Amino acid sequence: MFKGGSVTVTSNGKPVTIHLVSCGAVAVKTRFRDARFSGLAAMADFILDKKFTELLPIWVMVIEHPEGVFVIDAGEITEVNNKSYFASSGFVAKWFDTTQFKFSINREEEIDQQLQALGITADKVKAVVLTHLHFDHTDGIKYFPSTPIKVSTAEWQKPFGDLPKLYPSWFRPTLVEMSEQYEAFEKAHYVTEAKDIILIETPGHTYHHCSVLLKMDGLHIMFAADICYTQQQLLQNRFAGNNTSNLTAKKTYDTVNSFAQSHPLVFLPAHDVNSAERLKQLILLK
Repeated sequence: MFKGGSVTVTSNGKPVTIHLVSCGAVAVKTRFRDARFSGLAAMADFILDKKFTELLPIWVMVIEHPEGVFVIDAGEITEVNNKSYFASSGFVAKWFDTTQFKFSINREEEIDQQLQALGITADKVKAVVLTHLHFDHTDGIKYFPSTPIKVSTAEWQKPFGDLPKLYPSWFRPTLVEMSEQYEAFEKAHYVTEAKDIILIETPGHTYHHCSVLLKMDGLHIMFAADICYTQQQLLQNRFAGNNTSNLTAKKTYDTVNSFAQSHPLVFLPAHDVNSAERLKQLILLK
């Protein structure tokens, strides 16, 4: 289990406690994480790759906010350890997801147990916000049957690589329109009435991938989901092998880097081993 991190900051003078918890871990092909090519060439390159990365965290953000508890993404579940888990999604999906990834997750790492460890029960969660619809970010929604689960309308209508057969039968997300703008981010949705938790569109990994931006007193914190695997990729313009478009991803990189030049920003990708430490120490993207 990866050790998470927590920090308490303020928004409009009121305390906000932010946690990163790792709901399992995943190893991917090395060329999946660090691509040499783009498009179909990148896919062929990582499929033929024989090497896997080390285990990487699957971070989920939990925000204790004056308006309630918000959970960003839902992490993985132990069922993924079963070889038959992907069978319902068809032969190709089963082959791909059992040969290109290696998962490690114990029951105590699932999101309901992580919340209990924080003294939070699932019924106290005001909303779950999904950045995109890949299963390692959505499988944990099984623990929130009575909680609003928010997804960008555009991500829901044009997903990339999702496996809807894995969704709970009751899953009917609350679709949100990205009709606002926040600074350089042209498509945004305010999650809180205080407008300090903001869903922003950051495409590249999927067509309408989103991140969550926290506007706190004196700084911003971004749960970047799968914009990139590590902060270094962002800084060095290196890309993962499964992007819908590296050109689109590059535009997202440029927007984030430009934003960080004028706004103190803590940048937290969902699979970066250093994200929890950067959150605890509030280490800024530079």
